[in-house]
Amino acid sequence: MVNFYTPQRKKFTPQKLTVTILSLDAFGQGVTNHKGKTIFVKSALPDETVDIELTENKKNYAKAKVIRYHNQSKYRVKPLCEYYQQCGGCELQHIAPHMQQQAKYDALINLLQKETGQPLSNIVKNSPQIIADQPYHYRRRARLSINIVKGQLAIGFRQAESNQIINIKHCPVLVDELDSLLAPLQSMLNNIKQKKVLGHVELISVDSGIILVLRHTMPLSNHDVNLLKEFAENNNISLYFHGDDLIHIAGNTEHFYLINHLKLTFSPLDFIQVNCKINQKMIEQALNWLTLQPTDRVLDLFCGMGNFSLPIAKLSKTVTGVEGVDTLVEKAKFNAILNNTEICAETNFLTSNLDDSQQFSIWSQSQYNYNKVLLDPARAGAFNATIEIAKLAPSKIVYISCNPATLARDSKQLIDAGYQIAQIAILDMFPQTKHIESMLLLIKSGT
Repeated sequence: MVNFYTPQRKKFTPQKLTVTILSLDAFGQGVTNHKGKTIFVKSALPDETVDIELTENKKNYAKAKVIRYHNQSKYRVKPLCEYYQQCGGCELQHIAPHMQQQAKYDALINLLQKETGQPLSNIVKNSPQIIADQPYHYRRRARLSINIVKGQLAIGFRQAESNQIINIKHCPVLVDELDSLLAPLQSMLNNIKQKKVLGHVELISVDSGIILVLRHTMPLSNHDVNLLKEFAENNNISLYFHGDDLIHIAGNTEHFYLINHLKLTFSPLDFIQVNCKINQKMIEQALNWLTLQPTDRVLDLFCGMGNFSLPIAKLSKTVTGVEGVDTLVEKAKFNAILNNTEICAETNFLTSNLDDSQQFSIWSQSQYNYNKVLLDPARAGAFNATIEIAKLAPSKIVYISCNPATLARDSKQLIDAGYQIAQIAILDMFPQTKHIESMLLLIKSGT
């Protein structure tokens, strides 16, 4: 048998330094330099001088934690949440909201310039487009984990970099209706006899009321069902159990939210934007950038149940919405009929896997000759669909993204195909978190 020599791994020795923070990255980390190496410092802000200890030391960068603050930045604010730095739901509550937004905007601009090679100074020199609203009490949808410790049930979010559940009684990023429900919900769930079969709780608050979806792994007893049903009825909640299937238990079954004088219905398991005010502002910005005319033929990719399609249909000639989930397509068709008195465009909704180029003929080879396109993909982006969009040669493309990396990648394809970035905006969809939501307007060169 051959014995291979394995060199001993070099032991990491924590190094302590005193540094001044120069800037902030998009993840809320302070950034500084020491002897030519970039150091990312957790919980440190620009202009703060801090004693740090390196937690990771790579060839080109290092990470560190703060041991002592010598002074505090003007951008530092007191977090509103009593669970901050325990709960992993928010990371940026110690940073003033406008600084959070500016850091995200700067990070997006730097990434786009690096990946696309297109200078963007003319776009950003006047003032950054940051679409924001209230920094707290904005989240209308939340999934809460359930944990049982010594027979007591806890509900909350996971601790940062851990699977441990932080038990919470209040959450300042939730809309008031959901925040006020947390404590009584936990109290009621602690009276459930079959606590161990409970998975997680999903809470949703929309114009039609509050929805509660309870995930469970085994059927609940009559005692537990009646307890949950009584709680739902007393609090005017639409209650659903989610085992193998979604089953309605109590309350309303029609769920909707309102945008642009339109009523959009959805199922409790359907995706909806969690920030209703930013969703409305995002739609308004998209309509503004598209400069819709009664003669426009618009293609809406990843359309869901019509969040953009139906507002567009109030202003254009035709709208074709494409979505990979058939149930969402059926919901979009239903919503178009439901709002037919408000819509002037001919609407058409199609099911197509927008990652599969073999299915692109379903929507790309259309008699409508689209002249404007909107797309709002998931985090994976729209690499294959973007190639096909470029072939259609629309005059304007509005790209809404929840992932700057795939946005930059896909934009590069459109720029190579003769488009240029005309507008950039940050959507402060998730204040107090490092999540970046953004939107671009791309126009065909020469139009």
